[in-house]
Amino acid sequence: MLVVTGCISMPQSHVVTMAPNVTLQLTAPPKVLQMQAITQLIEAQFDGETHSLLAQVEFTDTQIKLVAMTPSGIPLFDVLWSVTDDAVINQYVPVPGLDISYVIADIQWVSWPFAQLQLATSGSFIQAFNNNAGQTATDWTRTLTQDGQVILTVEKFDNRYILKHLLRDYQITITELTKVSL
Repeated sequence: MLVVTGCISMPQSHVVTMAPNVTLQLTAPPKVLQMQAITQLIEAQFDGETHSLLAQVEFTDTQIKLVAMTPSGIPLFDVLWSVTDDAVINQYVPVPGLDISYVIADIQWVSWPFAQLQLATSGSFIQAFNNNAGQTATDWTRTLTQDGQVILTVEKFDNRYILKHLLRDYQITITELTKVSL
């Protein structure tokens, strides 16, 4: 099998447009995540299809390292994102529609502390804790809106997150499989 490899350095402004006049300033990993590695099952739904992949995400004080592969172990891509440098992406198979800025933004929407995200967001961003039967005190829902229109929601249930970007019409379900200190 021939493996196609492409190494791309992606210039970035570190600002992701979520909707007209709504942005997220990408920021360094919070201290609570630094020197952590998380293995995740990611199920993405877009264009009426569901795609699954396994990912390992590592956090340092200034970087996010992401490696993604199919559930059968075929490497898809890896990314080195840095606060100070351009992102470096290695694609081993073509991944249509891969926008690294949104991948990093989605990691931050799910993993960053609410206060850090709120400071980095130019839209109305709230977090509500759920008190439904069967849910833990740490379960929450985050909602990004502009002028009353919901742009993005993130729901946390134990070790699972569901991110819905309504304007870009996709949903990602992230299930944490393991979390270790480096």
